[in-house]
Amino acid sequence: MLKLLSSFVLFTTFIFPQDVDSLLNLKNSASSDTNFVGIVDSTAHSDSTITINAIVDTLIPIQGIPLTDVSTIISKRTFLFENYRYAGDLLRSFNLNFIKDFGFIGYPNETFIYGVGNSGISYLQDGVFWNNRYTNSLDLNLIQSENIDSIEIVPSPRGFLYGPYNNPVTVNFITRDFIPPVPYARIKYYQGPDGEAMIDGKFSAMIAKRWNYSFQLTNRSKDETYANTDLSLWQFNTKLKYFLSNSVNLQAYYYYVDKEQGLNGGVDYDSLSRSSDDPNADLYDPIFAPVVYPNQKLDIMQHNVGLRTLAKPFDNSQLDLTVYYRYGLDEYRNIRDSLNFGRDYTNKSFGTVINYLQTLSIFTLQVLGDYESTNSELYWVEDNYLNSDTFKRFSFGGVLTAAFFNNYIQTSIYYKQNYWDEVDYWDKQEIRLNGIGADIIFLPEYDQSLYVGYSLRESRSEEENVPAFEIGTRYKNSQLLFDAKYFYNEHFYESHLEIIPPWRFYIQTVKGLGLILNYKFWILLLETNTSYYFEIDEMRTVNLPEWQFVGGLYINDLFFNTNLDLKAGLKFYYKGKTDLAFDYWGSVGSVEPTNKLDFNLAGEIKKVAIFYFQWENLFGNEYYITPYYPMPERNIKFGLAWELFN
Repeated sequence: MLKLLSSFVLFTTFIFPQDVDSLLNLKNSASSDTNFVGIVDSTAHSDSTITINAIVDTLIPIQGIPLTDVSTIISKRTFLFENYRYAGDLLRSFNLNFIKDFGFIGYPNETFIYGVGNSGISYLQDGVFWNNRYTNSLDLNLIQSENIDSIEIVPSPRGFLYGPYNNPVTVNFITRDFIPPVPYARIKYYQGPDGEAMIDGKFSAMIAKRWNYSFQLTNRSKDETYANTDLSLWQFNTKLKYFLSNSVNLQAYYYYVDKEQGLNGGVDYDSLSRSSDDPNADLYDPIFAPVVYPNQKLDIMQHNVGLRTLAKPFDNSQLDLTVYYRYGLDEYRNIRDSLNFGRDYTNKSFGTVINYLQTLSIFTLQVLGDYESTNSELYWVEDNYLNSDTFKRFSFGGVLTAAFFNNYIQTSIYYKQNYWDEVDYWDKQEIRLNGIGADIIFLPEYDQSLYVGYSLRESRSEEENVPAFEIGTRYKNSQLLFDAKYFYNEHFYESHLEIIPPWRFYIQTVKGLGLILNYKFWILLLETNTSYYFEIDEMRTVNLPEWQFVGGLYINDLFFNTNLDLKAGLKFYYKGKTDLAFDYWGSVGSVEPTNKLDFNLAGEIKKVAIFYFQWENLFGNEYYITPYYPMPERNIKFGLAWELFN
């Protein structure tokens, strides 16, 4: 099926003309209502001159409210020229990001933001909590990456404010939302080795006065290299918007996910050591190296439905209200010695989330609230045992901001209270969690800022309040970008040493420093992203590298009378030594430093099409980031994004 679709992509790129750039951010575009009123002058002169007055009813969509006005925003233009595979790759441009990569395409890699990984990050999409309710984490492969307009990363002191948990970090994926002046279509395709391919198609149009309809379909696939590493992922979303007025916009949406993934647990190094004279070399032979689970599979199905209201009920105000329903089914299967071992997790959640903003004079009040009722079932296949849980979560909070000296200084205080009732087969729990904090930001000039924030929050696993602190500064001009952050936090960490439970739990304290330094000179662009994590009590933080560096040197400019926007060059990755726990009993090992060099090329033609080429791991380095999941060997990948039918 995917090969047929790819043939269609190559055919249509030569057939359909390109008039409008799909790669531009069209969020602020206005679509004129074609229902004009023509008035003929009854006192027309003898020369039949007619005066026509056209009254244009202009629709201007209301954009969703950012979670904060002090967040780090990764815009679509930032990652447009990156040859990314999934939504997790889009976070690499943040300067305190680390991906604990499992090597195999489509695997649920663990992403760390501000040193926080699984069960500590609230992933939101358009303000709605998107995490798996059982693991309180998210496989970022399940986010439809081509549907993302920008990514918002909330400063760590404010991270606990959003979502039903008091997670210390919040990431919000903001989807594309615009009114196309004409029917709009975009298609993207890329292909790599071993059957790796992705195709994505999007269509949007005004189907009637004040009605906009859009849909998007994505398919990713990957053939087997090592045993049991195949991938099939289908994603679909559709939206229907009604623009009641320029003060009230209504939206209904539906998201569907169907993922089938082989989970082999990595190379069985113990078995390999017994059968090989050189296991460190044979580890990278996909034919010879045995895997831990040759038959373990994970199938995921999700249905996400929602009704969203964006409104401006008063002057200097905005309301973002969403009512949603989520259904999820995770099926694990592992056949061993003709016995079927497995677990099925079913989740049904109904909830609502509100974000209201009101400005009065120098003060801005943001009111936050959410409610969710969740019914979940965990079924052990081998034991024929079913456990049911019911959760009811309610939280409210807010942010009060005062702006001084023409917004040069903004100070904020914020608070959140969580109520959590849980009933399962064994008992009933009532949990009350809260958090409080304050921050200040200085904005002396455009694209200059200094941020300082501190908060205390309660965690379900900790008896005392735990702190979060951050200080950061940013400066940008036409040639230079300087962005530095220092942070400190404490959090409860679930070490997902295996893809499925049980997991190991412990308290983690993290201190880190991140720096982005980019410089443009003539047609040369230097980009660097560096992070360093400090020792605490003479011990290295588990699962985070001592330091990480990503640097690229590119040719980046407009060529051929500005018809080609080119970015081409070398990108170097270095990850320092990483301490990590290998098993559930706390045995600690380490991963030695690793590096690789890629060649990337991306070119945008007349702002309507973009082509990609990547030569990954130029020197063919053999390495892993997570034992024992080998990273991809030297390979070539290419792709194309193009607009159609405009």
